[in-house]
Amino acid sequence: MKKVFIIVAIGLCVFNIKKIIVLGMIGVGAIFFPEASSALSHYCFGDGDTLYVESDYIKTSPVVINELKTLKDGEKRRVGMRQSEDWRLSFAINPFNIERKGNKIIITQWMQFDTTNNVATQFGPIKIKDNIVHVFECKPYLFYHEFEYDENVKPNEFIVFLSKSTN
Repeated sequence: MKKVFIIVAIGLCVFNIKKIIVLGMIGVGAIFFPEASSALSHYCFGDGDTLYVESDYIKTSPVVINELKTLKDGEKRRVGMRQSEDWRLSFAINPFNIERKGNKIIITQWMQFDTTNNVATQFGPIKIKDNIVHVFECKPYLFYHEFEYDENVKPNEFIVFLSKSTN
């Protein structure tokens, strides 16, 4: 009986390995990359409605702060980055739109993962195809985050350190 249980358990893992990987990304991401975890979870299990993200981190992202230096009131632009510039932000949204309306900063991205098997995301030494998430019935949606601009906010020092050590 014990052998049968082990064989069934291994079989279930093999047949559901993609689901296990995606659920692992959501679970581990909740600790280290909460914005990405929320984005992925909403894509896999949400209803397609806009995801309003609360994050103290995004406004301290070195990529966001760098863009805000030259973003004029009323201007909107598309921003892309190398993952090593900001791992945490790039796992959640890359590329993204940033818009300034007075002191209000709006960051959005239409979330629809690749289905062609041509796009991959690097997780350290592991490359995972973006279309792996489609083992679930995913629904595209709009990622939305806004915050009040404060020019005195400094970049997250830990992320700056990481980006320098991985470039």
